[in-house]
Amino acid sequence: MSSKFKTLLDAQADNFDELKFYFHHLLSGDCDDDEIIESLNEMSEYGINQKILEPLTSTLKDKSSPLEIGTNDYIDTCGTGGSGLNIFNCSTLSALVVATAGGKVLKHGNKSVTSKSGSADFLQRAGINLNHSIELAKEAFEIFNFAFLFAPSFHGSLKHVANARKQINKRTAFNIAGPLAHPGNPKFQIIGTSDKKLNEDIINILKKRKLERAMVVTAEDGVDEISICSKTYVHELKNDEINQFVLDPEEFNMQLAILNDIQVNTIEEAYVYGLDILNGKRGSGFNMVALNAGAALYTLGINNNLSDGINNAINVLHSGKALLLLNKYAKFTNQ
Repeated sequence: MSSKFKTLLDAQADNFDELKFYFHHLLSGDCDDDEIIESLNEMSEYGINQKILEPLTSTLKDKSSPLEIGTNDYIDTCGTGGSGLNIFNCSTLSALVVATAGGKVLKHGNKSVTSKSGSADFLQRAGINLNHSIELAKEAFEIFNFAFLFAPSFHGSLKHVANARKQINKRTAFNIAGPLAHPGNPKFQIIGTSDKKLNEDIINILKKRKLERAMVVTAEDGVDEISICSKTYVHELKNDEINQFVLDPEEFNMQLAILNDIQVNTIEEAYVYGLDILNGKRGSGFNMVALNAGAALYTLGINNNLSDGINNAINVLHSGKALLLLNKYAKFTNQ
């Protein structure tokens, strides 16, 4: 079957339906690990692009548990991972800041695959019950403007490829597809990748999905976020047009850091690092969260430009209210 899959990848014609049929097979539980590993490796060798990502994410959404939230007026901030740089949980902290500032956030995420601490690892350490019901997530979203969508709770079919992914132990098409497989249909999104060759394909997928506004970002240093250690390449979707620009932290009066300043080695270290930021402790991590949260606030239209968004995020971090939100949300999920 996998050799047939390679033939599908190599085909010049549009074969979205055939690829989608194969991905349904791959996620059905009928494949052994050897076939899954071979298929994942073939995708990586071919080059993960729009041809693969569109049918794969469509399949994942078909198989996901439905999320009927009553609105799509919210943002997701999520990276693909795969940088191998072990950066702290920037997108998770940014999501809390955005929600505190009045933005609506449905954060989609998982435990770590390629880093020391995934979003779910951090939130679980902070006391969040990851296995709460979908109904409770919807209720939390109404109360807090924030809820965390634990990927395994929505994408049960991923359990069929989990063991193969662990054996490969590197980024696969499923990592890259993750942010595109949000169980809902967000109108706004920021996706980080560690390979800027992916960004044009990803922003084009978001445009085809009729998102109102979005960013896809890759830092010069390989971080799958807006980095505080280098310039960041940005593809922006706005007014149904895609533009590219380079974001430089120094243009926002932020000193460039070194990667070691934003790296963590354990979940516990990531948790303590994150709490310091939410407590308003200034430093490289604080600035990086302000950059990413500011970009999200701008993308949502809460602020009219990046500079105002970043200043808004800084004020929220200084207030300590994002930490209060985290603690309230943790208590709510354990009721």
